[in-house]
Amino acid sequence: MIDRLAVITFGLLAACVAPTAGLWRCYGRRAGSLFAVGSVGAILAQQSLVAMAASRKNARLTPVDGMTLSRGFAAAMLVGLGVSGVRHRTGLAGWLGWSSLIYGSIVSDWLDGPIARRLGTTSELGAVLDLESDSWLTLATASSAAAWGGLPAYCMAAPLARYALLMAALRRIPYGQIYADEPAWARPFGIAQMALFTAATAPFGGASTRLAVRLATPIVAPLQLLGMLLLYRRAQRLFRT
Repeated sequence: MIDRLAVITFGLLAACVAPTAGLWRCYGRRAGSLFAVGSVGAILAQQSLVAMAASRKNARLTPVDGMTLSRGFAAAMLVGLGVSGVRHRTGLAGWLGWSSLIYGSIVSDWLDGPIARRLGTTSELGAVLDLESDSWLTLATASSAAAWGGLPAYCMAAPLARYALLMAALRRIPYGQIYADEPAWARPFGIAQMALFTAATAPFGGASTRLAVRLATPIVAPLQLLGMLLLYRRAQRLFRT
Protein backbone atom coordinates (compact mmCIF):
# COMPACT_ATOMS: atom_id res chain seq x y z
CA MET A 1 0.00 0.00 0.00
CA ILE A 2 1.33 3.43 -0.92
CA ASP A 3 2.18 5.54 2.12
CA ARG A 4 -0.25 8.41 2.72
CA LEU A 5 2.60 10.89 3.09
CA ALA A 6 3.79 9.97 -0.39
CA VAL A 7 0.28 10.42 -1.80
CA ILE A 8 -0.08 13.85 -0.19
CA THR A 9 3.38 14.87 -1.40
CA PHE A 10 2.58 13.79 -4.95
CA GLY A 11 -0.70 15.71 -4.84
CA LEU A 12 1.00 18.90 -3.64
CA LEU A 13 3.69 18.63 -6.30
CA ALA A 14 1.15 17.92 -9.04
CA ALA A 15 -0.79 21.01 -8.01
CA CYS A 16 2.28 23.11 -8.85
CA VAL A 17 2.13 22.23 -12.54
CA ALA A 18 -0.70 24.55 -13.59
CA PRO A 19 0.62 27.64 -11.74
CA THR A 20 4.08 27.02 -13.16
CA ALA A 21 2.67 26.82 -16.69
CA GLY A 22 0.73 30.05 -16.13
CA LEU A 23 3.79 31.92 -14.85
CA TRP A 24 5.87 30.54 -17.71
CA ARG A 25 3.35 31.76 -20.27
CA CYS A 26 2.73 35.21 -18.78
CA TYR A 27 6.18 36.17 -17.50
CA GLY A 28 8.60 34.03 -19.48
CA ARG A 29 10.64 30.88 -19.14
CA ARG A 30 13.01 32.21 -16.48
CA ALA A 31 10.22 33.36 -14.16
CA GLY A 32 8.33 30.10 -14.61
CA SER A 33 11.42 27.99 -13.97
CA LEU A 34 12.39 29.93 -10.84
CA PHE A 35 8.82 29.70 -9.59
CA ALA A 36 8.93 25.92 -10.03
CA VAL A 37 12.22 25.65 -8.16
CA GLY A 38 10.96 27.75 -5.26
CA SER A 39 7.54 26.14 -4.91
CA VAL A 40 8.73 22.55 -5.34
CA GLY A 41 11.64 23.13 -2.97
CA ALA A 42 9.30 24.52 -0.31
CA ILE A 43 6.95 21.54 -0.60
CA LEU A 44 9.77 18.98 -0.44
CA ALA A 45 11.26 20.72 2.60
CA GLN A 46 7.89 20.73 4.35
CA GLN A 47 7.17 17.10 3.62
CA SER A 48 10.62 16.04 4.81
CA LEU A 49 9.97 17.73 8.15
CA VAL A 50 6.52 16.12 8.33
CA ALA A 51 8.10 12.70 7.76
CA MET A 52 10.52 13.34 10.63
CA ALA A 53 7.72 14.46 12.96
CA ALA A 54 5.54 11.45 12.10
CA SER A 55 8.45 9.09 12.64
CA ARG A 56 9.31 10.56 16.05
CA LYS A 57 5.71 10.30 17.21
CA ASN A 58 5.24 6.91 15.54
CA ALA A 59 2.03 8.24 13.99
CA ARG A 60 0.35 8.03 10.61
CA LEU A 61 -1.18 10.88 8.69
CA THR A 62 -4.95 11.07 8.32
CA PRO A 63 -6.88 12.38 5.30
CA VAL A 64 -7.61 15.57 7.26
CA ASP A 65 -3.88 16.04 7.78
CA GLY A 66 -3.72 16.28 4.00
CA MET A 67 -5.97 19.35 4.15
CA THR A 68 -3.78 20.82 6.88
CA LEU A 69 -0.64 20.25 4.84
CA SER A 70 -2.26 21.85 1.82
CA ARG A 71 -1.56 25.14 3.60
CA GLY A 72 2.00 24.31 2.72
CA PHE A 73 0.97 24.46 -0.92
CA ALA A 74 -0.34 27.98 -0.35
CA ALA A 75 2.95 28.93 1.29
CA ALA A 76 4.85 27.27 -1.56
CA MET A 77 3.03 29.43 -4.09
CA LEU A 78 4.17 32.53 -2.23
CA VAL A 79 7.72 31.24 -1.93
CA GLY A 80 7.75 30.43 -5.64
CA LEU A 81 6.56 33.91 -6.51
CA GLY A 82 9.27 35.40 -4.32
CA VAL A 83 11.97 33.32 -5.97
CA SER A 84 10.62 34.09 -9.46
CA GLY A 85 11.24 37.80 -8.98
CA VAL A 86 7.81 38.68 -10.40
CA ARG A 87 6.26 41.64 -8.56
CA HIS A 88 2.99 42.07 -10.43
CA ARG A 89 0.43 42.47 -7.66
CA THR A 90 -2.49 43.30 -9.98
CA GLY A 91 -1.70 40.62 -12.57
CA LEU A 92 -1.68 36.82 -12.66
CA ALA A 93 1.13 36.58 -10.10
CA GLY A 94 -0.76 38.74 -7.63
CA TRP A 95 -4.01 36.84 -8.05
CA LEU A 96 -2.20 33.51 -7.71
CA GLY A 97 -0.49 34.54 -4.51
CA TRP A 98 -3.55 36.16 -2.98
CA SER A 99 -5.96 33.33 -3.84
CA SER A 100 -3.46 30.83 -2.39
CA LEU A 101 -3.31 32.93 0.77
CA ILE A 102 -7.10 33.04 1.05
CA TYR A 103 -7.34 29.26 0.64
CA GLY A 104 -4.63 28.57 3.20
CA SER A 105 -5.59 31.12 5.85
CA ILE A 106 -9.37 30.77 5.62
CA VAL A 107 -10.62 27.64 3.85
CA SER A 108 -8.01 25.16 5.04
CA ASP A 109 -7.35 26.73 8.42
CA TRP A 110 -10.99 27.05 9.40
CA LEU A 111 -12.16 23.65 8.15
CA ASP A 112 -9.52 21.08 9.02
CA GLY A 113 -10.03 21.25 12.79
CA PRO A 114 -13.84 20.91 12.79
CA ILE A 115 -13.67 18.13 10.20
CA ALA A 116 -11.07 16.21 12.23
CA ARG A 117 -13.20 16.50 15.38
CA ARG A 118 -16.31 15.46 13.49
CA LEU A 119 -14.57 12.37 12.08
CA GLY A 120 -12.79 11.57 15.33
CA THR A 121 -9.36 11.77 13.72
CA THR A 122 -7.75 14.38 15.96
CA SER A 123 -4.24 13.54 17.07
CA GLU A 124 -1.14 15.01 18.67
CA LEU A 125 0.60 14.96 15.30
CA GLY A 126 -2.35 16.71 13.66
CA ALA A 127 -2.21 19.48 16.28
CA VAL A 128 1.50 20.01 15.61
CA LEU A 129 0.96 20.08 11.84
CA ASP A 130 -1.87 22.58 12.23
CA LEU A 131 0.16 24.99 14.34
CA GLU A 132 3.31 24.74 12.27
CA SER A 133 1.42 25.03 8.96
CA ASP A 134 -0.15 28.25 10.24
CA SER A 135 3.23 29.65 11.23
CA TRP A 136 4.89 28.70 7.95
CA LEU A 137 2.09 30.27 5.92
CA THR A 138 2.26 33.40 8.06
CA LEU A 139 6.00 33.76 7.46
CA ALA A 140 5.61 33.23 3.70
CA THR A 141 2.78 35.75 3.62
CA ALA A 142 4.77 38.32 5.59
CA SER A 143 7.63 37.99 3.12
CA SER A 144 5.25 38.45 0.19
CA ALA A 145 3.57 41.46 1.81
CA ALA A 146 6.98 43.08 2.20
CA ALA A 147 8.18 42.11 -1.29
CA TRP A 148 5.19 43.10 -3.40
CA GLY A 149 2.52 44.29 -1.00
CA GLY A 150 4.22 47.52 0.00
CA LEU A 151 4.67 46.70 3.69
CA PRO A 152 7.91 47.65 5.47
CA ALA A 153 10.36 44.86 6.22
CA TYR A 154 9.79 45.12 9.98
CA CYS A 155 6.43 43.40 9.46
CA MET A 156 8.42 40.18 9.20
CA ALA A 157 9.74 40.62 12.74
CA ALA A 158 6.92 38.80 14.53
CA PRO A 159 6.78 35.75 12.20
CA LEU A 160 10.57 35.40 12.40
CA ALA A 161 10.61 35.97 16.16
CA ARG A 162 8.13 33.13 16.57
CA TYR A 163 10.71 30.64 15.31
CA ALA A 164 13.57 32.18 17.27
CA LEU A 165 11.55 32.11 20.49
CA LEU A 166 10.36 28.57 19.76
CA MET A 167 13.96 27.35 19.45
CA ALA A 168 14.86 29.10 22.69
CA ALA A 169 11.84 27.67 24.51
CA LEU A 170 12.47 24.10 23.34
CA ARG A 171 15.74 24.09 25.27
CA ARG A 172 13.72 23.99 28.52
CA ILE A 173 10.04 23.46 27.75
CA PRO A 174 8.37 20.49 25.99
CA TYR A 175 6.77 21.50 22.69
CA GLY A 176 3.26 20.58 23.84
CA GLN A 177 3.45 22.99 26.77
CA ILE A 178 4.76 26.03 24.90
CA TYR A 179 1.42 26.90 23.30
CA ALA A 180 -0.89 25.16 25.76
CA ASP A 181 -3.88 27.19 26.98
CA GLU A 182 -2.98 30.37 25.14
CA PRO A 183 -4.66 33.54 26.50
CA ALA A 184 -7.79 34.84 24.80
CA TRP A 185 -5.97 37.78 23.22
CA ALA A 186 -3.50 35.62 21.27
CA ARG A 187 -5.87 34.58 18.48
CA PRO A 188 -7.23 38.11 17.74
CA PHE A 189 -3.63 39.34 17.49
CA GLY A 190 -2.87 36.65 14.92
CA ILE A 191 -6.03 37.36 12.96
CA ALA A 192 -5.23 41.08 12.84
CA GLN A 193 -1.74 40.35 11.54
CA MET A 194 -3.03 38.02 8.82
CA ALA A 195 -5.74 40.51 7.85
CA LEU A 196 -3.04 43.16 7.39
CA PHE A 197 -1.00 40.89 5.15
CA THR A 198 -4.09 39.87 3.19
CA ALA A 199 -5.08 43.48 2.55
CA ALA A 200 -1.54 44.44 1.56
CA THR A 201 -1.22 41.66 -1.02
CA ALA A 202 -4.76 41.98 -2.43
CA PRO A 203 -4.67 42.50 -6.22
CA PHE A 204 -7.54 44.96 -5.99
CA GLY A 205 -8.51 47.93 -3.85
CA GLY A 206 -8.03 51.63 -4.29
CA ALA A 207 -6.39 54.44 -2.43
CA SER A 208 -8.56 53.93 0.66
CA THR A 209 -7.37 50.34 1.04
CA ARG A 210 -3.72 51.34 0.74
CA LEU A 211 -4.27 54.14 3.25
CA ALA A 212 -5.87 51.73 5.73
CA VAL A 213 -2.92 49.38 5.33
CA ARG A 214 -0.40 52.17 5.94
CA LEU A 215 -2.25 53.33 9.06
CA ALA A 216 -2.67 49.83 10.48
CA THR A 217 0.88 48.63 9.87
CA PRO A 218 2.69 50.55 12.66
CA ILE A 219 0.02 49.37 15.11
CA VAL A 220 -0.54 45.73 14.19
CA ALA A 221 3.06 44.68 13.52
CA PRO A 222 4.54 45.86 16.85
CA LEU A 223 1.57 44.48 18.79
CA GLN A 224 2.04 41.03 17.26
CA LEU A 225 5.75 41.08 18.10
CA LEU A 226 4.91 42.13 21.66
CA GLY A 227 2.38 39.31 21.80
CA MET A 228 5.03 36.78 20.77
CA LEU A 229 7.33 37.98 23.54
CA LEU A 230 4.54 37.84 26.12
CA LEU A 231 3.61 34.28 25.10
CA TYR A 232 7.24 33.23 25.46
CA ARG A 233 7.50 34.74 28.95
CA ARG A 234 4.18 33.19 29.90
CA ALA A 235 5.32 29.73 28.81
CA GLN A 236 8.47 30.12 30.91
CA ARG A 237 6.49 31.08 34.01
CA LEU A 238 3.97 28.25 33.59
CA PHE A 239 6.68 25.65 33.13
CA ARG A 240 8.53 26.78 36.25
CA THR A 241 5.34 26.43 38.30
